[in-house]
Amino acid sequence: MAQPSETIFNLGSSHISASKFSLQSGKLSLESFELIDLPIVSGGEQDWLDAVEGAINELASLPGFKCDASFILPSSIVLSKTLRVPKVESEKQRKVVAFELSQKMPFPLETLLWDFLVIEDDGIEQEILSFAIKPDVIEKLTQSIFSSGIVPVRFTPGPALDYCSLKESLKTQDSDSLLINFGAKSTNLTFFSSSGYLLRSLNFGGGHLTESIASSFGVNQEKAEDLKKNFTNEKRDADPTDNAVSMLHAIQENFLNKYMQEISRSIVTYKRLKKGKTPSQLIVTGRTIKSANLLQSLAQSQMKPIKYFDPFTQIIVSDTINESDRSILPFIFSESLGLANLLILEPKVTALNLIPTAKLKQLENKKKLPWLLASAFLMSLIPLPWYLTLSGTERKLNEEAVNLKRQTVEETEKLNLSKKENANLELIKSINKTAGSHINQLEILSKKVFSIQDFLNSLQLKLDEEINQNTWIDRFEFLPPRRQITAPLAKREEQNALSVLARVSGRYLVKPEIQLYDLPEDDRKLALIEESGRIQESLTKAVSDIGQVVNVSKKTFSIEGKGDLYNRQFTHFEFDLELDLLR
Repeated sequence: MAQPSETIFNLGSSHISASKFSLQSGKLSLESFELIDLPIVSGGEQDWLDAVEGAINELASLPGFKCDASFILPSSIVLSKTLRVPKVESEKQRKVVAFELSQKMPFPLETLLWDFLVIEDDGIEQEILSFAIKPDVIEKLTQSIFSSGIVPVRFTPGPALDYCSLKESLKTQDSDSLLINFGAKSTNLTFFSSSGYLLRSLNFGGGHLTESIASSFGVNQEKAEDLKKNFTNEKRDADPTDNAVSMLHAIQENFLNKYMQEISRSIVTYKRLKKGKTPSQLIVTGRTIKSANLLQSLAQSQMKPIKYFDPFTQIIVSDTINESDRSILPFIFSESLGLANLLILEPKVTALNLIPTAKLKQLENKKKLPWLLASAFLMSLIPLPWYLTLSGTERKLNEEAVNLKRQTVEETEKLNLSKKENANLELIKSINKTAGSHINQLEILSKKVFSIQDFLNSLQLKLDEEINQNTWIDRFEFLPPRRQITAPLAKREEQNALSVLARVSGRYLVKPEIQLYDLPEDDRKLALIEESGRIQESLTKAVSDIGQVVNVSKKTFSIEGKGDLYNRQFTHFEFDLELDLLR
């Protein structure tokens, strides 16, 4: 049995990482890892999307990453809300959450893509953590990712995953803990307790210090980032009398004070909600914590022990991953590890997903498009052998007709000669009658050949122009004539000469104009049946209107068995046609 594996892309504000996980002896194994830093942009959402597209294309060119993958979204592009709702039945839960959420979102809920999870349940009320995002962001991300050869199957908000990365290791602890994920544009605080967890997202991160330096010194973002790194890590002992150094000191002090105030305010809020309980330890992650001043200020303001996030206790790291990448994992790996825990170790727990079900089906169909095109090409070649056979038959018949006409002329000349030489005229009449009968039969056959070609062309034209481009023929065959035993022999021979039975079978796709993914199952089936019935009527009329069709003696439409209307959305059809090839 194949071991489960997952490919996860973490779309951060300042970097993108790609990780491939598998399961070895009941433990997660990190098989490969790649990291790309995004360029520092001062623009908004579109600039970040453009930078992500370039990084995704670069990662897709590496071996093993063109596959179905899950993507983690940064908190800077999603809206998050925490709600308290009464506990209700599961089938009513989404409606209750939707009502409460619509009161708190800054945009109409119907214009957003959203999902939620329960983070605490006391039996009477539930603590709900919800996330929403604008549909155009998901659409742009999906298009750029799919065009690179990667198929996105999941978009999960990053703030919801820090809890999953540490809940097993903290399950045995009696005291509460706080995991702080210091990001470039936002900071996520995840409070762990025995009854669940609580999430607070701050729209404040290391990038704000860069923006302050850029604004104060009048330099671009790249230069400001270099000044920040040099000052906070390498040149902290610079001459304090230098005006630039003094200004940097003031900017950093103001930034850290505001940062610590926001964190303290969140801890006070948690203390009030938990009736006096506060976290006994702080666990930190994020590349911003590489600044010693930040951790020093955090320790002074909170007076609690601080630990670094350690992913190595939960995963096996492949030997193919170099030391440089290993060293960065404690700072950027919590969200990727949390999603891997959900998907591989807890498959029964449904991870949040902000990509619509209809979009997933559309991407799945796009994956099949090359195969469908190849199948359509092969189907288009099916009539070719018939056409070549009929063309060859027609050519032979024409040659025989010419020969017979020549023979007729010769026989006529002989007849004229015989009239003079032979008095037995009845014999000559018999010969002429036989020759004329052969010629008539050949002319009838020749007309049938042309009529068959015209029928096939008419059938193809009807399907292409009057029905839709999603109808195709699987099989076409001629059937033995139905003999009417009670009819006189001469009448039966006349009927057999004039009519031909043919059977046409195939399938057509059913694509209602309405959106099916948001309909209840019964309404969805009804919509499919109605649309299939409409196509059925159009198809029957189109076939009946073909000039050579005398009668549709039998028609069969199958939505199950040979067809699969409710799942794959196609209906199988079969017509028995009575053709008059002399029309």
